[in-house]
Amino acid sequence: MSPKTLALADDDEMLSELLASFLELEGYDVVRFPSGDALLSWASTSAGPVDAFLLDIDMPGRDGFQSCLALRDIPIYSATPTVFVSSMPAEEVRERVAASGASGMIAKDAEMLPRITTWLAQTLG
Repeated sequence: MSPKTLALADDDEMLSELLASFLELEGYDVVRFPSGDALLSWASTSAGPVDAFLLDIDMPGRDGFQSCLALRDIPIYSATPTVFVSSMPAEEVRERVAASGASGMIAKDAEMLPRITTWLAQTLG
């Protein structure tokens, strides 16, 4: 069985590298983007499927919410599982997370990696 492909958009280069390295060790293929704009440029021209999106909320240009909504307008990604990985307090963005069509939000904290692993296992099987 081929590895699942994840698209990760986060403008924090160090965190993006950490997440990608961890997820690759877990057996996923990870395609990284420094912004929502870069992700959407790729997604709108990509022929390859993505099994899940992990998006930062606070990015320059198009933020995570705008990126998630735009992904929903691309037919191949309209139902692709998406989760926000952010340091923003969940209570401040709960309604916007739900309105964007994302599955939820994972806090950028010490428990982030196990929570991402759990979400992926539950979502992708």
